[in-house]
Amino acid sequence: MRFRDKDTLFAFYKEHARLRGFSVIKRNSNKKRGDTVGYITYCCDRTRIRKIKFTTKSNNCKARLAAILDDSGCWRVSKVVHDHNHDLLPSVSRLMAGHRPICDSLKRDLVAHDRSGIRPSKNIRFAKVQRGGPQNLGCTPKDCRNYILKSRNFEMQEGDAQSLLTFFMKSR
Repeated sequence: MRFRDKDTLFAFYKEHARLRGFSVIKRNSNKKRGDTVGYITYCCDRTRIRKIKFTTKSNNCKARLAAILDDSGCWRVSKVVHDHNHDLLPSVSRLMAGHRPICDSLKRDLVAHDRSGIRPSKNIRFAKVQRGGPQNLGCTPKDCRNYILKSRNFEMQEGDAQSLLTFFMKSR
């Protein structure tokens, strides 16, 4: 198979993984010819070997997809390994971390409600009602809380710009 760009390739493999019941990570890539990536490998998220003894997630799964950038600028799939050494769970794949991104409209709603002073728990409840239930949310309530907290950390507060300017003036 051939793909125009690596984003299209990743989206294809990620959708395949969601339907089969596993999640995908980028394992490695190699830059050649300057800043151009020459090959890339996407793997099952359970391919990592964990150093913690008591974990249930990783088990050195060998499933992967490797692709090479050919001379025409297209990504050609060079190797596919379908052998998973764990159970595939298509019924709960929507709850796996790689398959539950927060959509842009939900992000806007969460930030707008947070700025208006609505607590995160009420904010998430509003989002569930607007989308017709938690199954249509596309992410977990914890993902929403984390996004709200992250957006708060990146907002400029009163006096932040002046403090930064003063810091730079002193460091000259």
